[in-house]
Order: sequence, then C-alpha cells, then structure tokens
Amino acid sequence: MNSDSRIQELFDDFRPMLSDSDLFNQRLERKLALIDEMRQAQSAQIHRARMAVVVAFVAGIVFGGMALFLILSVPSDAPLFTFGIKAFPFLFIEQNSWLISALLASLMIAGCIAAALNTADLLRRLKVGKA
Repeated sequence: MNSDSRIQELFDDFRPMLSDSDLFNQRLERKLALIDEMRQAQSAQIHRARMAVVVAFVAGIVFGGMALFLILSVPSDAPLFTFGIKAFPFLFIEQNSWLISALLASLMIAGCIAAALNTADLLRRLKVGKA
C-alpha cells in the first residue's frame, strides 16, 4: 500500500509545463511535409503501374493479333516451320505447327488480358487501402 501512495504522490506532484513551442510546430510541419511526400510518391507509383499495365495490354493485343493474322494467312496444309528431323515429336510439331502457333498466340493474348485485369484489381485494392 505504501508504494501505491508514493506513486499517487508522484502523479499528483507532476505539473507539466505547457508552452507554445516553435520546436513543436517545426516538428509537426516536417512530419506533415513527409506525409505529403509519401502520398505523392505513392500516387506516382500507382500511375507508373497503371501505365505499365496499359503498355503490356496493348503490346500483347498488338503482337498477339499480328501473330494470329500471320498464322491464319498461311495455308493450313503447309507447315509454318520445319525442323528437317524425322523424329516423332518434331514431326508431330511440324504437322500441327499451324494449330500449335494459333494456340500459343491465343494464350499470349489471354495472358495479357488476365495480367491486366489482375494488376487493375491490385491497384484498385491499393487505392481503397490508401483512402
């Protein structure tokens, strides 16, 4: 009990001096400036990420579309490429090169669309978490 009363006396005797300090104001201004810099840096990062998504999406659509156009413009009975090797895996790829190339180009386009949607969702969650 004696220690409780001593602690109570310490708290009762404590009278902090409250003064209008320029040092407090300077620290507060510095911290607010740092917060503004962090917000600007985060918004710049989100802008760069959005631009990267747009560039990747457009590049995937353009290159995938060009690949599909080139693949579909070749006659289907002629192989797109030949290996000159008569082993089964290579012969299978030569005979189905048109179909395999169309499938790969379609997967490239689908991958770009999926990546763009995934990144857009990530940016949306970042923006919601920031607010």
